[in-house]
Amino acid sequence: MKKVSNWLKTMAFIMVLLSFASCKKEQITLSQYELWFPEAANVQDIQVTANCDWTISIDDNADWYVINNTTDASVMSGSGNATIAVVVEPLDNVLERTSSFTITSAKGKIQVKVTISQNTTEPVELQSLTNMVFGVSNVAHWNTDYFDQVIEESYQSFDFDPNDTTTGFRMYFLEDGQGVQRDNMHSDPVYYLFQYSYDPIARNLHVEFETLSDTVSEVYDAPVLTAREDLFHFCHEYKPKFWERADMQKVGTVAAQEKSLIIRKAKKRDGKGPVFQF
Repeated sequence: MKKVSNWLKTMAFIMVLLSFASCKKEQITLSQYELWFPEAANVQDIQVTANCDWTISIDDNADWYVINNTTDASVMSGSGNATIAVVVEPLDNVLERTSSFTITSAKGKIQVKVTISQNTTEPVELQSLTNMVFGVSNVAHWNTDYFDQVIEESYQSFDFDPNDTTTGFRMYFLEDGQGVQRDNMHSDPVYYLFQYSYDPIARNLHVEFETLSDTVSEVYDAPVLTAREDLFHFCHEYKPKFWERADMQKVGTVAAQEKSLIIRKAKKRDGKGPVFQF
């Protein structure tokens, strides 16, 4: 009887182990979640790290690129770790285009979105931003977990009219790498002073904002996916595991009277600052 009892205990333990193995958490991580391409035909690879089977679903407006050098339907599949090759056609008769595809785990628990942008590479110099006003037309926020997987319920996207001064965000790029952001997401507009620089070769927008307390600053380095004199499209990690993607459209220039007004309002905020001296 004792041998039978030990055998039953062993079998029960094995069944528990098998149960845990079958219920393992699906995981999918990528080497890149945003791809930018110049106007010429090009190819970039994405490394997929996964412990499960997965499928790729391509957006409807994806007739200008293929994945893994094949146009076999709109859904492809894979298992475990793999390399995805994204191949784009030349950019003809348009200035820029954007699409995306989604990688979904076999059980549907994980969905990872990859955004693809292609646009002209005419360099945007700092001088072209001086005294320009950009309104944000779309901004998205999301969080990732320990495995850098997007937490779906954290994903939020907001659309704004970039010409509307009562909602969303507005950024005033002034001379000497200085600027002011107007944040209309509060009951009363909040104005932040910031300093900026843009590297057209590295396609990096460097922005250092004052915070609400005026005692410290926050530094962002945002990879710019689209960079034209009338549009900025960038994505950055504004704090660990929290991401932001934004589209900014140029809506006008900064008149002298308006410039004086927004700087004065920014300096009047409560706090010990400002950190930056304009």
